[in-house]
Amino acid sequence: MSSPINNDDSTKIIKLKTQDNQTFEVEESILTNQLKLLKIMAEDDCTRDVIPVPNVDGKTFAMITEWCRKHDNPCVTEEEQNELKKWDDSFLDVDQSTLLNLLLATNYLDCEKLFNQLCDKAASMIRGKQPEEIRETFNITNDFTPEEEAEIRNQNPWAFQ
Repeated sequence: MSSPINNDDSTKIIKLKTQDNQTFEVEESILTNQLKLLKIMAEDDCTRDVIPVPNVDGKTFAMITEWCRKHDNPCVTEEEQNELKKWDDSFLDVDQSTLLNLLLATNYLDCEKLFNQLCDKAASMIRGKQPEEIRETFNITNDFTPEEEAEIRNQNPWAFQ
């Protein structure tokens, strides 16, 4: 069994391998502060070897660790908070496929703060839209027959206002 990697300032480094076999070396403090799943694994001493992250691809995991590093230190001044808000807005400006991958990965890794930001982003994409517009935005096929859809509209008129 291999021992954890330590860098010059004795920060413990955790090795993780994504579903596409990309290996990441990330500071334990970054992971355990933001990702509850990995915090539990660290507490259970499951971080000695390479940790598989089977439900997350390398591109998505790299984005999540970037976000975790950016959010690791609390913002003290209003200027720092504004800069972080701008950075977050830019970070969340991704295509739908990336947004979905990030949502699935943050849910799996239990990264609550980023997951909530991503949910807010997805909600903003559908806010005020009619069902047809939402289907178009997310490429969702309407699998209701015209009769079924009419019945749903009659039963729930509030949802179509």
